[in-house]
Amino acid sequence: MDFNQKPNYSQEISSSTPGAILFLVDQSRSMNKPFGTNASGQPVKRAEVVAEALNNTLAELVNRCTRDEGVSDYFEVGVIGYGRNSRPEFCWEGPLKGRRMVSISEVAKHAHVEQKTIETEVRGTIVNETVSVSSWLSPVAGESTPMNGAINMARQTLEEWIYRNPKCFPPIVINITDGMANDVSSANELIMSTKRLTDLTTTDGQVLLINCHITDENDTTVTFPWSKMELPDEDYARILFEMSSDMPERYKAIICEIFDRDQSQTPIVKGMAFNADATALVKLLDIGTRQAFVINTASHAAE
Repeated sequence: MDFNQKPNYSQEISSSTPGAILFLVDQSRSMNKPFGTNASGQPVKRAEVVAEALNNTLAELVNRCTRDEGVSDYFEVGVIGYGRNSRPEFCWEGPLKGRRMVSISEVAKHAHVEQKTIETEVRGTIVNETVSVSSWLSPVAGESTPMNGAINMARQTLEEWIYRNPKCFPPIVINITDGMANDVSSANELIMSTKRLTDLTTTDGQVLLINCHITDENDTTVTFPWSKMELPDEDYARILFEMSSDMPERYKAIICEIFDRDQSQTPIVKGMAFNADATALVKLLDIGTRQAFVINTASHAAE
């Protein structure tokens, strides 16, 4: 790469230049805490909401990559869980157990599909509807929060991925957590680990790290801030701000449109959410994986 050239994050996704999305998921004990309610008004746990959101995101990625002839390998995806025990680990289940980065066609092939009854509103009346639901991950709430270890594992994984795919759109890492790492001696240690991760570079730009801090404490949610002044006066909020990537222009345009911001008056957008509720979590996952919408289908048709 010409390091004097400004990265432009313009590479399209295709089967010859695939994308990479790596999710980091907090599985610590605190993920057992409540996180809103379900459609029936019953409380649900943070781990349950996060697992459902991730499974839905994976299903949507499969859907975006599905063509008449099947699922095209426009992406490789990985999920690192941290907190089940003292060390982070890739947490695929079923036939994918033990795998790391997995092609999207394999993700589709090994989905666990079950029929579920959901409540929907039709003309003001609640009706039950049976739908097919795909899943790859289960809710987990275990022990501590070795976030730093997960970030280092992500770096090692993506170093290998970039070596194999040097000209692709940079990998996207989305970290979902409800607390601070407890495997570091200082905040600076964690920030330096994330810097080593986001310093990884393809010819198209640096790895993008998006952090989502979740809570059910009814505090003000801050999503994709442009300044630390938008954040609560909390050390952890500022740490996450430092850890998170500045989002490229193509993402900034999407974010400004969705949140009704003046793009010309928004110098930067940080890839983070703080005090996110379930709705904000889903929205962040959707925006974070939006690169899937610029898949180059023409290159696939020509192969």
